[in-house]
Amino acid sequence: MYKFKNILCKICKSSWIFVNNCQKLLLDFFKKLLEWKPKNIIKFVMQEIIKRYNIKAKKSLGQNFLVDEKILDEIVEITNIKNENIIEIWPGFWTLTQKILKNKPKSLTLVEFDNFMIKVLNDRIKNKDFEIGETDFEIINKDVLKYIPNFENYKIIANIPYYITSPILFHFLYNIKNFPKEMIILMQKEVADRIISKKSSVLSLFVQKKSTITEKIFVPKTAFSPSPKVDSMILYFEYKKDFEKINDEIFLSFIKSSFYSPRKKLLSNLENGWYKKDKIFDKLQKLWYNESVRAENLKITDFLYLLE
Repeated sequence: MYKFKNILCKICKSSWIFVNNCQKLLLDFFKKLLEWKPKNIIKFVMQEIIKRYNIKAKKSLGQNFLVDEKILDEIVEITNIKNENIIEIWPGFWTLTQKILKNKPKSLTLVEFDNFMIKVLNDRIKNKDFEIGETDFEIINKDVLKYIPNFENYKIIANIPYYITSPILFHFLYNIKNFPKEMIILMQKEVADRIISKKSSVLSLFVQKKSTITEKIFVPKTAFSPSPKVDSMILYFEYKKDFEKINDEIFLSFIKSSFYSPRKKLLSNLENGWYKKDKIFDKLQKLWYNESVRAENLKITDFLYLLE
């Protein structure tokens, strides 16, 4: 009887130690879970989605998926989304889309070119991976450069491939009549720097004629999966009508001629065009520029004055 009691005590003691150790392990696990940074959770979830659907980023489409939780949150805070018509370009598999939906837009249109990603998106809807709520929701499988929105009052949010940044900006600012009232675009930092640079270029000028640009968020290459070779920047574009009196075609032709050979003087670049050199020179003097000035030294307002 004594031996039985002794054995029973040892079993109970061992069980108590086991339970106690399990409890400590569970407490440590939950503590670490609470300390786990959100961006790591997002990356973990994305890795699971990538495994589930066997997703491979396509270099031909310039695919790099934004996975930094902090930056995703900052993007949707740049502008008001609630009750607005939002167009998201190249949504990938919805890390940013989910953030947009949480802000309850009136409508959300996803423009995605990759057929495989469309299948992933539709399957995630079927599996109820997230809530669409009362938002008027649509997925369009189309080249964004051929897409024309079917409403007037809308905003664009886009994480676009670096190689089509300029064509996309040109498309929504010049090729269509129903311009977006705002655009939030993530692009290569080098391109963003050219747009907001004090030195003018064809790119910065055609954008500035149609919009006011604000630098918003620096995005390091480590914020993406897979990581690109360069850092990115998010710019905010607000459509404006200040310079509508100058014809777009004439303006674009003029600035392209002005930068025909960027290292040359502005007047030299304009020699073979339809522009009256003497008239241009007189106006340059009124702007306090000499005859050796280069196009990059003029501001948007200077170019518009030269065309008046």
